[in-house]
Amino acid sequence: MACRVVIADNDPAALELVLTDLRLEGHTIVGSATDGDTALQLCRDLLPDFLVVDYRMPPGPTGVQVARSVGLELPSVTVVVFTNYATGEVRRAAARAGARFVEKGDLAGLRSALGH
Repeated sequence: MACRVVIADNDPAALELVLTDLRLEGHTIVGSATDGDTALQLCRDLLPDFLVVDYRMPPGPTGVQVARSVGLELPSVTVVVFTNYATGEVRRAAARAGARFVEKGDLAGLRSALGH
């Protein structure tokens, strides 16, 4: 099932990898951002099916903080925290925010989180 996706990651190479992979999987990338504030605004403006967001994107909010805001404001948007910060605390924080968690580099897991 193809989905409309916003992707946020402050690492340009990681952002490009996810953009390319999800496009090849048939998803429509409706927006991309390098910080949490822009990601949240894109979700408000574009109402995607999914937001794929990195955990740490200084200097703004973390991916978990963005997930919490999206969950409160836009409950129809599913958030996937896709990050190298795979600590128990980050996983629990993502779950508390209502987000799915996938460790960065696990593209099969990301596809699965988006329903593929």
